[in-house]
Amino acid sequence: MDPRWIVIVLANGLLAFLGGQLNHHLAVFPVSVSLLGLALPVAGLRLRFRPGMIAMCLSGLVLDSTRPVPFGSSALILAALYTCWHSVRSRLPRDGVAPAVIGALLANLVLFLAQPLLLGATLAGGAVWSRVLVDLVLSQFAVVLVGPWFFALQEQALLLRGVNLAEEARAPGGAL
Repeated sequence: MDPRWIVIVLANGLLAFLGGQLNHHLAVFPVSVSLLGLALPVAGLRLRFRPGMIAMCLSGLVLDSTRPVPFGSSALILAALYTCWHSVRSRLPRDGVAPAVIGALLANLVLFLAQPLLLGATLAGGAVWSRVLVDLVLSQFAVVLVGPWFFALQEQALLLRGVNLAEEARAPGGAL
């Protein structure tokens, strides 16, 4: 059995836990931070389609279990983003942290803007959208800060499990 999707789901579960802890400590202020976009880049850039899709669907269900959105909505959005990302990844640089952070920022933007719509916020509510804008700016800043650490954590967890994605990519007819 391919352990890649298990490692990614466990790392994304850790991300959900740490994001919840961060939001718990930020509860004193009227802000919250979303780190959902970080769940996508390593799977989108480095995994084959099937293990990556399994990881995104299960990660979305894990993330939905702690949020007040319809269950499965994050799984559908992550699966759609993963499919789009996987279809264009041959044109994207895969090495280094910068492509993963930029991808995480874009994914976080889509996921973050989909959340108020899933919760039924109307476009007329100016107070709602000003709060969303402040939270979005803070979330994007947090993604840039936490992203390199989280991507290194995923890579090291895969290495502990015996999966060296960088070596596989360099091999003739590589994994990607």
